[in-house]
Amino acid sequence: MEHIFIQGKNRELMPLVLLHGTGGDEQSLLQLAEIIAPDASVLSFRGDVSENGANRFFARYADGSFDLASLKEKTGSLIAEVKELAPKYEFDAARVVAVGYSNGANIAANAILTNDASFQKAILFHAMPSGEEMPDFALNQTAVFVTAGVNDPLVNAAGSQALIDGLQARGADVGALWTENGHNLTLAEVEAARDWYVAQHD
Repeated sequence: MEHIFIQGKNRELMPLVLLHGTGGDEQSLLQLAEIIAPDASVLSFRGDVSENGANRFFARYADGSFDLASLKEKTGSLIAEVKELAPKYEFDAARVVAVGYSNGANIAANAILTNDASFQKAILFHAMPSGEEMPDFALNQTAVFVTAGVNDPLVNAAGSQALIDGLQARGADVGALWTENGHNLTLAEVEAARDWYVAQHD
């Protein structure tokens, strides 16, 4: 996948892996990274699936449901690419924090839930479960921060709660922030994500 890497001023900080929403690109979440961890290294991807010209990380059907075969394939590719790029850019793949919004958050969540060699930490803005039957390996070493909007027309509250419940049921440490907003990302969510990120270093 197309990507950019920005070397952080502080290599002790956990690197961020940025995963944009539908129609975004590798530049879309850079401002968020500046708020969450301005001195951390950043690896930002551009999804290589096109939906009527809009970049996505995996395909979906016309009704909005996930193409689970595409999701599985692209999830594996994403995990492999992060590990492949780690020595090139001299960061520890085991310490990265996936930061995803919408489509990007969905693939990050799927990676955590389906691959035990995936992300150990993640910030998921407006994510939902895939609906696929999940393996049952433990997530005791995993920490996730989830934000959701109770009025989100694309990811309903029940879907967000199902994702949170699914992570917690397998032992993940889950922090959550609910807002009254819709699918748009708010400054309050990003600032809460920053606070969560800082707490992970304590």
